[in-house]
Amino acid sequence: MKKSKSQVIQAMKSQPLSVGILSSNWLELKQNLSILQNNRLKLLHFDLADGQFSPLFTVGAGAIKQFPDLFYKDVHLMVKNQCELAKTCVANGADIVTLQLEGDGDLAETLAWLNAQSAVEEQQPVLGGISLCPDTDLSQLAPYLDQVDVIQVLTLDPRSGEKADEFSVLTRIKSIINILGTKRQDKIISVDGAMTLDLATKVQALGVDWVVSGSALFADGNLEQTLKTWQAQLGYQ
Repeated sequence: MKKSKSQVIQAMKSQPLSVGILSSNWLELKQNLSILQNNRLKLLHFDLADGQFSPLFTVGAGAIKQFPDLFYKDVHLMVKNQCELAKTCVANGADIVTLQLEGDGDLAETLAWLNAQSAVEEQQPVLGGISLCPDTDLSQLAPYLDQVDVIQVLTLDPRSGEKADEFSVLTRIKSIINILGTKRQDKIISVDGAMTLDLATKVQALGVDWVVSGSALFADGNLEQTLKTWQAQLGYQ
């Protein structure tokens, strides 16, 4: 039976972390996926960048389909042609596709297309999201609030590498929650960029649904122990 969008959103809200799996040592990838599965972490984050929206350049959409369907695939696009790549990502198994608000193309049209798509053999709807650079005026969210399922707050600008200060990030999150008002329960708010456990703890306290973390989780090569530390601090099961 096909799940409703509300069911999918609530299921994903149960995930405290969107794991930046591309930061994993690829020689240990199978082991790390097993560790994530054993810790009931089902959300994998993929940054796809083509060197045009920002200097970053990563793997292509084809990498998404290499990961098991038992994980949700959370894809963040930092590319020139967002509409075209969004379609390729869904074809490769993306469950969430988040677009840059500052990117080119017709965002409303791309979000409308995403809202009509299904993932995992047509059993659940694809979620569409908007990602905002630290200095982007929050008023620019307004035209898309009824179309987006995920709002991703970036702590650093992928175009320049400039990092926002902690106070600005926390203030921004509070403002977004106020803007959403009664729509909050139907939206996922995530925070991405240079994530630390300290920052994760502070944004979680504000009611953020999940944080994106890659390097911080995989840096010391002991994912199992790192997850135990994060679990104890963030209080998730």
